[in-house]
Amino acid sequence: MDKQNSFWVEYQVEADDRSDAEFKAGLIAVEQSVEMPPEVVPASAQKNIGKVLDITQLESEQWSVKINYHVDLFDGDITQFLNILFGNISLQPWCRLLNTDTAILNTSFQGPAFGTTGIRKLLNVDERALSCAVIKPIGASSDELSGMAHQFASGGIDIIKDDHGLTDQKSAPFKERVIKCVQAVRSGEQHTGKKTLYFPNITVSPFKVKERFEQAAELGADGVLIAPQLVGLETLHELTKSGTLPIMAHPTFSGSYLINKSGVDPAFYFGKLTRSLGADAIIYPNADGRFSFTTDLCKKINRSCREKRGGHLPALPAPGGGVRLETIPGLVRSYGSDTLFLIGGSLFKQGDIKNAAMNFQQALENHEQ
Repeated sequence: MDKQNSFWVEYQVEADDRSDAEFKAGLIAVEQSVEMPPEVVPASAQKNIGKVLDITQLESEQWSVKINYHVDLFDGDITQFLNILFGNISLQPWCRLLNTDTAILNTSFQGPAFGTTGIRKLLNVDERALSCAVIKPIGASSDELSGMAHQFASGGIDIIKDDHGLTDQKSAPFKERVIKCVQAVRSGEQHTGKKTLYFPNITVSPFKVKERFEQAAELGADGVLIAPQLVGLETLHELTKSGTLPIMAHPTFSGSYLINKSGVDPAFYFGKLTRSLGADAIIYPNADGRFSFTTDLCKKINRSCREKRGGHLPALPAPGGGVRLETIPGLVRSYGSDTLFLIGGSLFKQGDIKNAAMNFQQALENHEQ
């Protein structure tokens, strides 16, 4: 299998010894390619049988396994590519997806349309870390939500996004909410003299998401929020092709992929795969919040979002949860300035959300100096 027509995928395998690791590597190679006994594969498809490239012990009973696959297995179809990455083998409790060949992502995927540089250009902010506030909860009216958006924009927040649970509920229908929030943000900008972006949530049925995306653009939204795990991963890729609006990816429904031993490595999933699919900003659970990610894992995600990779633009890592005013200096030092910090509950707890937003924004700008 020549390198030009193949790509590798790395898995972590739980195995008793090398012999067991070799056996399981062979299972992966067959299951993820031809899915039938190799001896009965017809001659025309023999080249498509996965090949074991490398088996390396990581620690006791943990092994890294690299499998090589022929590009004809997915033939340009991104959904099928995802199936090859981690299809039936994801049902095995001893197998975890770690990584894949950067070259195949560069040639097969769009990558971000805006990325970090594009979002900074929209905001006219060159260097400092960026802020993001959330309007919520479900049940609040469009007037209440747009009032929050106005207060956040008046406080100088860089990006205001819908909560990922706000869709088209009767309490705040999509069109009405977006119109009012856009107006509120534009009004709030008059108090600061700076740009604030508004990203409504367009997570909806895959059959309707493109229409919702186009509607958001027509109504004056500056970007959109989407949950790729709910609408389908390739849906994100299809939307980014238009280059109309920057897209922020939300991690809801990804826990079953990421927090199990037999799931997907989060640094790969967020920083490499979601970025390749076209997300311009990528939300992930921050350390020291209500989720289980460690600081080291968060740093790995950040590096993966930003690393140079062919023609793909870097994406903005957007840690959420555990971000509070007093943690900002340490987080910026730890994560770097090319980070979008999400803050929600701790702003609302302060009562005066405009003043809270101003303090949050000031903390980021002070750190820049």
